[in-house]
Amino acid sequence: MESITAAVACGLAFALSYYMGRRMASSTPVAAMMGGACGLAFAVLFFIATVALGAVLPGMFDGWTLGIHFIVLLIVAPIASAGVAVLEYRHLEKVEARRLPF
Repeated sequence: MESITAAVACGLAFALSYYMGRRMASSTPVAAMMGGACGLAFAVLFFIATVALGAVLPGMFDGWTLGIHFIVLLIVAPIASAGVAVLEYRHLEKVEARRLPF
């Protein structure tokens, strides 16, 4: 169960960082910072949501694996989300550059 919720949190972080890189970033460093913030936010939301569900429904999550998944998400999600945002921003730059008449 912990793996499924971690995968969902990571997917949502990637989706939001893709959107940030496509619509809201003004430069490559800004895209990286916004993507990293998205990854960090979803890692923290994953932890808060699973701890709250674990308190309401005892026995649903294992504390050890929950902690391991949180630590991995805390490290991997911001880095990977920043990469997704930067790659999307760079792709958008190349597409826009092709539209220029010169």
